[in-house]
Amino acid sequence: MDNPKTSRREFCAHAISLVTVASLIEGCGGKGNPGGPGGGGSNVPALPTVSGASAGGTVTVSNVGGTALANVGSAALVQAGNSSFLVTRTAENAFNALTAICTHEQCIVTGFQSGSFVCPCHGSQYNSSGQVTQGPATQRLQQFTTQFTNNVLTITV
Repeated sequence: MDNPKTSRREFCAHAISLVTVASLIEGCGGKGNPGGPGGGGSNVPALPTVSGASAGGTVTVSNVGGTALANVGSAALVQAGNSSFLVTRTAENAFNALTAICTHEQCIVTGFQSGSFVCPCHGSQYNSSGQVTQGPATQRLQQFTTQFTNNVLTITV
């Protein structure tokens, strides 16, 4: 038969462990950051995803006119293999392409609202040129050269 004091000690130790874990999880969310478990912006609309092909240091998106990037002012998350890019169409034949990796804690930036890319983890925001407009990130997103010919977007990595 178990000793009641031992059982109580074990119970208290487990209860304290659970409270500690719950406090740590709450602390990661960062109070005051609206929008979800990471505080970043689950209320922010997600970017549409466009598939690209990666080969030899370039990513290509074929038939851009048939994707979420068809119109000037549009934005999308372009995924090609293990790479992800934030792409905006800035003019009829011009695009901006940025890494989709947040410079704060390397989360994939997936939100877009009011012309800003929003990281879902902690709410960092970037403009379409990759500049930080709201922290906690302090470094801009890496920008890549783009070319648009015959309805095919090429991103040089």
